[in-house]
Order: sequence, then C-alpha cells, then structure tokens
Amino acid sequence: MKLIVLGSSGGAPTRRRNCSSFLLACETYGIMFDCAEGTQRQLVLAGYKLSRIRYIFISHLHADHFAGLIPMLSTKSMFGIEGKITILGPKGIKEYFDFTMAITNSKLSFEIEIIEVLDGSEYRFDDFSVTSTLLKHRIDCFGYRIKFDDKPGNLIPEKLAEYGIPEGPVCGKLKKGETVVLSDGRTVTLKDVATEDRPGKIIALTGDTYLCKGIYKCIEKADLALIESTFLESEKERAENRTHLTASMAGNVAERSGLKHLVLYHFSAQYPVTDDFKTECAEKFSGKITLADDLDVIDINDKN
Repeated sequence: MKLIVLGSSGGAPTRRRNCSSFLLACETYGIMFDCAEGTQRQLVLAGYKLSRIRYIFISHLHADHFAGLIPMLSTKSMFGIEGKITILGPKGIKEYFDFTMAITNSKLSFEIEIIEVLDGSEYRFDDFSVTSTLLKHRIDCFGYRIKFDDKPGNLIPEKLAEYGIPEGPVCGKLKKGETVVLSDGRTVTLKDVATEDRPGKIIALTGDTYLCKGIYKCIEKADLALIESTFLESEKERAENRTHLTASMAGNVAERSGLKHLVLYHFSAQYPVTDDFKTECAEKFSGKITLADDLDVIDINDKN
C-alpha cells in the first residue's frame, strides 16, 4: 500500500505544488482523496492509471478540493476506460454532478455511484470499511477513517506437520478461510496452523478543519493520517478565523490521538519553503512526521 501525493497546496497552486489530492494505492484498486483542478495531469506525472481508481472521497465543496473531479471523470469516459467509480462526499455533490453533466450535455460511459455522507456514516467496500466524520470548517467538511480488514496469519510448518498437511491445495483452502476435514475426521482451520491475524491498517484522511472533536475521532490511534496545516503558529489567529490548523495544532492533535505517522499538507501558497512546519509540529508530536510534497510516494507497510 502506498500514498501518492498529487497535490499538497492549500487554496491555490504554486510553481511546485498543486492543490489538494492524494491517491491511496492498494494492491488491486485506488482510493482518491479530493480532486483539485489539475489532478488528472498529476496522475499522468505520477504514472498511475485512471483505470485503477475505484473510489473517490471528497472532503468538501471548496474548489481547491474538488474542481478537477468532472474533468477527470470525463477523460476516463472519453478514452473508454471501464470500471465503476464510487464517490463519497458532502450533501450537494450529487446536485453539482447532475447539473454540470446536464448543462454540458455530457454522459459517462461507465457506472458511477454518488453517496452523500453524514457525520458517523459507515460504509463497507472491498476489503475495508470507511467512516465519515464531520469536521469544523466554513462549510460542511468531512474526514474519512478507513479500516482495512485484518490479514490472515502465516502458516507454521511445524503445525502443518502435526496435522499431516502437505504443501498444496489443502493449504490454499485454509488460506481462503475454509475448514478442512482430514482423513481421520479431524477438522482444521487456519487459526489451528497459523500465526495470529495481523491487524488491518487504519488510514485517516482529514479535510480542512479547525480544532474540533471530529478530528480526534477520525484519527484516533491510526497508522497514518493526513492532517492539514495551512499556517505556522505565528498566524494562529488567522488560522482560527479561516477555520484551518497550524502545524503546532496538528502536532498536538496527533500526539493526543495516539497517531503513529502524521502527513502534513495543505500548506498556504504564501510559504515557498515548508521546513518550519515540520519543526513546529515536532515540538508537539513525537511520532513520525512527513511533509507532503507533490509526486512523493509514501510507503505504508507493516513496519510503518
């Protein structure tokens, strides 16, 4: 699993940063979080195929977070790229989609599902569940907490030998979760011959927000979380007025939530260099800190 940074700027793009968008690249599909103007070009530069994107989670309806959505979907349709896409977003996203498609006389060649989320909504897809959490911004904005399924443990050769199970089809059935009946009548499951299940990753994707209960709920004990840090602490009053976080606030929230890996993003375009964001954040947060930079690829594996 990898997190591809497609855009890390807040409000407006800069010479080196596009506006907000990330791609959570799983083994067989991709989950996109926000889709700013220019995101599809960033996908091209990142070398990630449109055909692999199965889900798009939109945090809120400010243009720097979703203005690239319909252009990207139109490109997918124009090139005849198949595959259903499910979009989660706040109330109004379906009306926007339907209105834009109507006035441009556009149609998509693939199936699309649009779900308008509420605070605490939970959905089940593929090998993960996702919960939407309302944050504190000038308009309704959501964070998404993704919990991947636990992974089966590894087969233990000594345990297999105890049951007289050779390598082959029987092991395959056990890995699929099937119960196997041996020739002597004994039944065997994966838990009998494998290590304990490995907990699935928890990935939290938070949109624009000021301090609120929702962000704590969204990122609690997550393995990795995207948290906005639009300003440095010297502009904390401006951050509050604009309902954004500073790097210090983000670090404090992460520390209190037991987060393992914090990825800061949504840096105001007024900051050409972002090193100070990490310095300020590290004063509050003792875990791993990554400053999102466009086209970076962040590994998310069992050791992170």
